[in-house]
Amino acid sequence: MKLLFILPVLLVMFGATNTVFAEVTSEIKIPSGASDPNAAYFWTEQSTGITTGEVTVFPGNSITWHNADSAFHTITSVSRSGETTSLTMDDENGVFDSGFFTAGESYTQQFDNLGDFYYYCNLHPWMNGVVHVIKNPGSVQAIDKIASGYSDDGLGFEVKYILDTNLQNAVYVNPDEKTLTFTISGDTENEQITFILPSELIKNPNTVWVDGQMTDFDSEETSTGIKLIIPIAPHSKEIKIMGAYVIPEFGFLAMGILSAGLFSVLFLIRSKPLNLFRF
Repeated sequence: MKLLFILPVLLVMFGATNTVFAEVTSEIKIPSGASDPNAAYFWTEQSTGITTGEVTVFPGNSITWHNADSAFHTITSVSRSGETTSLTMDDENGVFDSGFFTAGESYTQQFDNLGDFYYYCNLHPWMNGVVHVIKNPGSVQAIDKIASGYSDDGLGFEVKYILDTNLQNAVYVNPDEKTLTFTISGDTENEQITFILPSELIKNPNTVWVDGQMTDFDSEETSTGIKLIIPIAPHSKEIKIMGAYVIPEFGFLAMGILSAGLFSVLFLIRSKPLNLFRF
């Protein structure tokens, strides 16, 4: 009797556990006007704002594409052959295909195997993207109030990142070196970290060091900032990013204080001009 009671409980527990993993889903929106080849962008990744149709997940994750356009679309897998701007039905490989789905509808695909999975809309071939399935890439997280003393509103800037552990909230901002330094607080098993950096915080990132060693990286302009994908070794700790500038040495707050000081001096000179020449 006890076994008959325990068995359903175990089944429920394992079923609940599987549901938790299945619910890890990335959301990509097909925006209004995407069927126009001259549209500004054709995809919007919900958590990062990336508009390339490129998304990184790990095995067992799903991606849901939502159609917010007025036209029909498809999400159809293709091989790597051919230029992505001239894909045709001959490039389709049958791995997945949504069929036609219209405004307000969506399509979800789960990815269980490692690798790169290219896709396009076979009605609008210029709409294409790629799904990178890698070992656990971590989750989208954020650090806010970076360089708060230099922003107009005093609230600072927010940096989003993807990692399997946390970054320390204290970010070292060095306007003289034109660098931002991030510290990984936990122990990472990842082979890369992804940043979304506001362009107001750092301009044109051009050099990256990981634990003091210069490394190559990929960068891309997005609607929400500059996306950097930086290779790291497991157990890495420090990441330093250099740009054309990192918040000028005399930022907004410093310039305000300097302006107030100059105004006070000018006011005193105008109110008592003769006192300056008395002996």
